[in-house]
Amino acid sequence: MNVAHQISRVSFIGSGNVATALGLAFNIAGIKIDEVYSPNENNAKSLANKLKCSWVKNIEDLNTNSDLFIIAIPDQKIIDLEKYLPKINGIIAHTSGSQSIDVLNTNKNKYGVFYPLQTFTKSKEIEFTNIPICIEGSDETTSNLLIDLAKKISNNVVMLNSEQRQYLHLTAVTVNNFSNLMYNLAHDVLIEKEIDFSLLLPLIQETALKVHNINPSEAQTGPARRNDKSTINKHLELLNSYPDYKEVYRLLSNQLIRKYHDKL
Repeated sequence: MNVAHQISRVSFIGSGNVATALGLAFNIAGIKIDEVYSPNENNAKSLANKLKCSWVKNIEDLNTNSDLFIIAIPDQKIIDLEKYLPKINGIIAHTSGSQSIDVLNTNKNKYGVFYPLQTFTKSKEIEFTNIPICIEGSDETTSNLLIDLAKKISNNVVMLNSEQRQYLHLTAVTVNNFSNLMYNLAHDVLIEKEIDFSLLLPLIQETALKVHNINPSEAQTGPARRNDKSTINKHLELLNSYPDYKEVYRLLSNQLIRKYHDKL
């Protein structure tokens, strides 16, 4: 193992969206992928074929000589993973936004966090150059090794402690998952009314681009921002057939009115 100088060999514990995206990015950067572990044999084989590496479905058979073992599994399973791991020689790092670094503190290994802040889907390859990668290490040497590795695939590498990363993850859920729910609700209404959802795409794009240069508070527009209750009530009437959507619309409109008008 050559981790005293750099991380050059990586294995993945997990074969989902994050492991796939990182594995492909490492391949492009010339980082050797030793192995993929997944209890799902088909998933392990599929990712191993993409990464041109070996695979195992039993964790006790994991190659123990990689410089870095990246844990990319559901958050709730990370804490129990250590009891099943064979004795390995490299750094162990998880990719979770919400889990503390301390879940890997077993006093047996160097450990850390390698958290890429992006939404990933196996079927869509993604360019890593500008994706933030948040690093935390159990010690300075481990942190520096993880930073050096991250810089091989991204120009946006930052050090964040566990508390900072958890708040970043919270806000990432808000701007990504919740905004996508809004797209989903809008899509369902438009499809039912035989209106093409793509008509909204320029608006969606401009809204996202605007906050690159303007504080989100200053960029806010719309009937609730203007306290236009006549339009809001009209929209609520239109949503009578969509009670879940109506409740979301009412809640968010009230929040905007409180923010921009009730405080005046």
